Amino acid sequence: MKLFLIHICLPGMLILALPLAGMILAGNSWAGYLAFPPKPVVISHAPFSPLVFTITALFILSVLYPFVKKALDFESPGRKRLNYPFPGWGTGASAGLVLFWILAWTRRDWFSPFQAHTFFPLWFCLILVINGMVYKRQGTCPLENLKFFVLFPVSALFWWTFEYLNRFVGNWSYTGSQYAAFQYFLLATLSFSTVLPAVESVRAYLLSFDLFKRGFRKGLPLKSLDSPAIGLCLLVLSGSVLIFLGIFPDLLFPFVWISPLGMILGFLILGGRTHVLTPVRSGDFTPVVAYGLAALVCGGFWEMFNMYSLARWEYSVPFVQAFHLFEMPLLGYAGYLPFGLECGVIIHIILEKNET
Repeated sequence: MKLFLIHICLPGMLILALPLAGMILAGNSWAGYLAFPPKPVVISHAPFSPLVFTITALFILSVLYPFVKKALDFESPGRKRLNYPFPGWGTGASAGLVLFWILAWTRRDWFSPFQAHTFFPLWFCLILVINGMVYKRQGTCPLENLKFFVLFPVSALFWWTFEYLNRFVGNWSYTGSQYAAFQYFLLATLSFSTVLPAVESVRAYLLSFDLFKRGFRKGLPLKSLDSPAIGLCLLVLSGSVLIFLGIFPDLLFPFVWISPLGMILGFLILGGRTHVLTPVRSGDFTPVVAYGLAALVCGGFWEMFNMYSLARWEYSVPFVQAFHLFEMPLLGYAGYLPFGLECGVIIHIILEKNET
C-alpha cells in the first residue's frame, strides 16, 4: 500500500495538478478543464507542416533504427517448441470477437440500443483470444495470475488520466453518443479498463518468440539510468512541461505521452525502487521493445476497430495531421511507443514485487 501511495498516487496527483496550475498562473479560466462529462475540446491547431512532418519522421526513424537492425540481424536458435492445445475459452472468445466486430461495424435495428457499447465486449474477447494464443505457445498465460485482474480497475484510472490531459491539448474527441454524466462515467470506465490488460497480454505473446525474448538483450548499457541525478532531472523536466502543457498545446502535445512516464520513473528512481526499465542499465532492452511494440500492436487494433464503430474518436494533431491510417495520422502511431512504456511501468508495479 505504501508503494502504491508514493509511487502511483503522489506522481498521479502532480500529473493532474500541474497542467491546471499552469493555466491558473497564466490567468486563464480553469473551470472548463474540470467539466464533466467532458465536452469536445475546441483548440485551433497549427496546420500541416511538411518541414515539421519530415523532421519528426526522421527523428522517429533514427530512434527506431538500432532496434530494427537488431531484429533483422537476429538468428533464432530454432529450438523445438512444445505444442499446447488452444484452450476452449479461447475458442469461445474467438467467436465472440468475430460477432462483436461485425456488430460494431454494422447497423441493425434490433441491435441499435446496444450499438454504442461494443468496445468493452470486443476488447475483452480480444484479450481472451491473445491469452489463448500465449497459452498455446507456452502452456501458461497472464490470465493465470490473479493479479492480472487487478489491471482492469487500475487501467480505468490510468486512462482517465490521459482523458484529463487531453483537455489541455485537444488531440482527440468522441462522437456518436451522448450520455448523462454518471452514465458516461460508468460506460467510459468500463471501456478504459481494458487498456492495460490488452497491452500486457500482447507483451506476453511477443515474449513467447525468441526474437523478442533474446534478441534485444545486448544493447548499449545505460548504467547511470537509476542515479538520483537522473531521477531528479526527470521530475523537474516532466513537471515543467506539464505546467506549460495547456499554454503551448501545439508545441508540447507529444509530452502527453512522455511526461507522465518521466514523472513516475523519477519517483521510482529517487525511491531506490526497481522498475520495468531497470534492465536497461545492463543493456537489456527487452522490456522497452516488448512494451513499446505491444502498445503499437494494440494501437493498430484500437484504430481499426474504431474506424466504423458508432461511438468513436477522431483526431486533431498539429503539424502532422496527414497520411491517415484509419483515423490516426501516420506519425501519431509513434505515440504508442512511449505509451507502452508507461503501461509497462504501471503493470510492473501491480504485478511484480519491487525490491530495493
